[in-house]
Amino acid sequence: KFEVRNHGTQVKMHHVTPWKSLACRRLRRCFSARVEATKRWVDSIVIGEKLCPFAAAVKEDQKLRVLASEAKDVTALAKEVAMEAELLVGGLNGQPGAPETTLLVLDPAQSFCATWQSFVQTSWTLQQEAIHAPGFSELLQIVLFHPAAVHSVYAEGPPDPADFTIRAPFPTVHLLREADVMKAVTSYPDTAQIPARNKAKLRSRGLAFCEERW
Repeated sequence: KFEVRNHGTQVKMHHVTPWKSLACRRLRRCFSARVEATKRWVDSIVIGEKLCPFAAAVKEDQKLRVLASEAKDVTALAKEVAMEAELLVGGLNGQPGAPETTLLVLDPAQSFCATWQSFVQTSWTLQQEAIHAPGFSELLQIVLFHPAAVHSVYAEGPPDPADFTIRAPFPTVHLLREADVMKAVTSYPDTAQIPARNKAKLRSRGLAFCEERW
């Protein structure tokens, strides 16, 4: 197979090897699978189980941006997060069409997010380079989700259904704007109790329910 690339007035023919073309298609399917699985999780779990009372409105207004990360190392991931942070801040500055919140869905095969512990460590770099360094500390928050996330620092004890409140199909960086968080706090009763209520709800549903739904 060949593809044509235009370089000014000169036209060159470049051979495209079949395996490279196949690899590109597989990569696109991989990206798409991550995005679609995350959107289903938002619909069926975050909104469906009412874990976040604000998610439905954001999704209906098309203010939620979901995309797959292409990063192969922490440096590349920090650049991606920084770009998404700039988009969110742009919305605060009146940029039309800017999202209010972003879910950046990572490749779980990458070592920097393969485990919950490694992902937490990675988040320290993201916070410093993508949020603090450009001066967004008072404007944005980062929240993590992971298929193996746990509330316990040492991950000790029996499996806890409450851990599913911070689990998603793939390692995910959630960027939120502080202004939206504060607006939610003032407009919704007892927002401080939402995490505790969610934990209690999932514990009442049981581990088998959570493992099946997630």
